[in-house]
Amino acid sequence: MARVSGTGGGTHAVVIGGSMAGLLGARVLATYFDRVTVIERDWFPEGPEFRAGVPQSRHLHVLLVKGLELLEQFFPGLRKDLLDAGAEIVRWPADVLWLSPVGWSRRFPKSLSLLSASRELFEWGVRRRLAALPNVRLMDGHEATGLLASRDNADVTGVQVRKRAERGLGGTGVSTESTPLPADLVLDAGGRNSHAPRWLVELGYAAPSETTINPQLGYASRYYARPKGLHTNWKGLFISARPDSPRGGIIFPIEGDRWLVTLAGYGADYPPTDEAGFMEFARSLRSRVIYEALDDAAPLSPIRGYQRTENHWRHYERLDRWPERLLVTGDAVCAFNPVYGQGMTAAALAATTLDRCLREQRRQRPNGDLNGLARRFQREVAKRSGAVWLLATGEDLRYPTTQGAKPDLVTRLFHRYVDRVMEVATEHADVHLIFVEVLHLLRPPRALFRPEVLLPALRGRRAGALDVPPLGSAGAPLPA
Repeated sequence: MARVSGTGGGTHAVVIGGSMAGLLGARVLATYFDRVTVIERDWFPEGPEFRAGVPQSRHLHVLLVKGLELLEQFFPGLRKDLLDAGAEIVRWPADVLWLSPVGWSRRFPKSLSLLSASRELFEWGVRRRLAALPNVRLMDGHEATGLLASRDNADVTGVQVRKRAERGLGGTGVSTESTPLPADLVLDAGGRNSHAPRWLVELGYAAPSETTINPQLGYASRYYARPKGLHTNWKGLFISARPDSPRGGIIFPIEGDRWLVTLAGYGADYPPTDEAGFMEFARSLRSRVIYEALDDAAPLSPIRGYQRTENHWRHYERLDRWPERLLVTGDAVCAFNPVYGQGMTAAALAATTLDRCLREQRRQRPNGDLNGLARRFQREVAKRSGAVWLLATGEDLRYPTTQGAKPDLVTRLFHRYVDRVMEVATEHADVHLIFVEVLHLLRPPRALFRPEVLLPALRGRRAGALDVPPLGSAGAPLPA
């Protein structure tokens, strides 16, 4: 993605929020604007370390295969950077013992290659590449307190910015004065805590309607040292929850020769964060493989919980009026239940949408006029979010404790069909691969109705379900 300085609609773009959505949005804007400033209220760490603004980063994060493809397009060579920093390749399903909702899946050689690492490493890799661009400034330790606008409030012209405490002072203090930061375009990537709804009202616009579907899912996670001399036939363990057994867990390798272990429970059945409770929760899963794997693993961290997992959509695309030159992206628009690992990939998809909208704007208005861009982007990013929303909320609606909506007849029929697909996928390599490609956003959900999936699903599973984990990629079971 080569930079073309000053060929878009202005000279300066401001991004609110240094999240993955903000960083990737800034990468796109750097192609079209002479200067891009990223405002982040946290202080960015020097390396791949925890920061308070991403409390969920201590839990397992999956970068879907589609997401990795897009990140590599934005930052060629990033995949190698992450591997050099300790990220691991995990082939799905060849390297993973997966107890799906319908039974153990066989492990087929035909697999997708995932990159497994901590959220901190993924974000650091992207931030490091972005900071190297000559026209990008990372303005950490600052927060946006409001929008600047034209006299008639028809155009957003920048943001008000306030400095927080100096680095090393805890980041809790703030200066009392805000200063204006003019901009030709403002991209709000402020996450779930975005102030855009309030700012719109202050400018005389309506706040967006909102949809929330809350599965009442909670996490508890811990880092472990991978046991020395441990020889397993797997790299990852995954036990899925299901409505009659709403507890699940996962072990995946990350940099530093560590395991990241995350336990999860639906319907407010949250895993405890004390030692005994955490281990008892692991023992209570549908299989004891995670519990037994932790027997010889040394803990490296406290157990930390997280419960803000609701799906939340702010429907900016439905508003009748919208100010020019203000765009909202990422979780600030549509936040998904993170258990499905879609967040970073959804941010990358939104960035590609931004790139496409800016290209179209430049073609239609070569004089640099940005009028109409904001409305087009909000509508397009909503369309792009729709398929991901259906995948996440569709699964959450399986649980009777989910709040905010109930499955209609179409959803219940789709659940029954997907169950048949999963049953066949546990023994059919081609069906399994297509199913996983849909989950990794490489194919649209309609791919599950292609003949090569539909016909086997209608015939049903031919072999019986495995009642013990499969030994290896050939699909043979482990001895009982």
